[in-house]
Amino acid sequence: MERDEPPEDEGPLPGRFFRTREIHKKFGIDSLGALWEWMESGAPVPVPKGAKPPAPGSKRTFYRGQPNADYALTSSLFREIWANDPDVTEMKMQEVEKNLLMVMKHIEGIGRLMTDGELLAVLQHHGIPTRLIDVSAEPYEALFFAVDRAEDTDGRLFIIELPAVTRDGQPDTILLTAQDELEWKGTALGPRNAKSAWTNRVAVIHPNDLDPRMRAQRGRFLVGGLTASYPGRPMRFEGKRLTAQQQDEITNLNIFFPDYAVPGKNWPAKAWTVRIEAQWKRGLRDRLKALDKPITMDSMYPPIGEVRRLALREIGSMARTFRVPKSA
Repeated sequence: MERDEPPEDEGPLPGRFFRTREIHKKFGIDSLGALWEWMESGAPVPVPKGAKPPAPGSKRTFYRGQPNADYALTSSLFREIWANDPDVTEMKMQEVEKNLLMVMKHIEGIGRLMTDGELLAVLQHHGIPTRLIDVSAEPYEALFFAVDRAEDTDGRLFIIELPAVTRDGQPDTILLTAQDELEWKGTALGPRNAKSAWTNRVAVIHPNDLDPRMRAQRGRFLVGGLTASYPGRPMRFEGKRLTAQQQDEITNLNIFFPDYAVPGKNWPAKAWTVRIEAQWKRGLRDRLKALDKPITMDSMYPPIGEVRRLALREIGSMARTFRVPKSA
């Protein structure tokens, strides 16, 4: 039985907004099988007339799965600050981040010989809030995070494209090892504003596989300045231009979600979205598990810290087979 669509005027603003940007009808994604066929075809997105899709191997497209279709596309640090103070600014983000790094390095002793950026990447992958937003370089790994929990709730998959900024077509990229200090340090201008060069950026970070979990998830991070309202860069919803605070509720990065009424040429990133219906989740997990390189909870979250006893037992068992029997 086909499920009724939720009314577009009900629920949290992010979910209502994203429902108007879904690409289901464009690609005929109306069942689990249709979604999987779309995934197998490379999870394509609509290409406006006259535009060119990213060249193969350009690595400008990234994917993020979320278990609840109503969740905003925001960083965990942004959400933590927002929960206590909805007026989130660049200065507040940087002050909280600075204190977090001080506590981790100088009180907890975590991050010796690491740059601040490398430490943030490790903290983010282990559940500590940072301004980095987890994404995957491939769609299957991202899909896992949309279906791995919240069994009775629709999930969501985002496809995010960064523009080419180099001659060989690569996106804006920040290297964690390039400098000890964070690249965005000092971009706050007073209590409310930030340098336009930062607010106009959405960049990708490649963590260079700092641990097995990052490799398994094909993990990358997106980072950039907080949303800002610029002339010639409107985001519209329900016939009105969204305010900066409403944009914050949807995403804290300057990402444009095309509805094709506005071209969105001046944005540093754009994204499309697919809703994953709750009744598809179990079947999609089964299909991910059946891949040649299975995607499961254990493979995506390698329990390194929990398998020491098993490893020691296996090593001991093998070592005992090498014993030379004593002569009679």
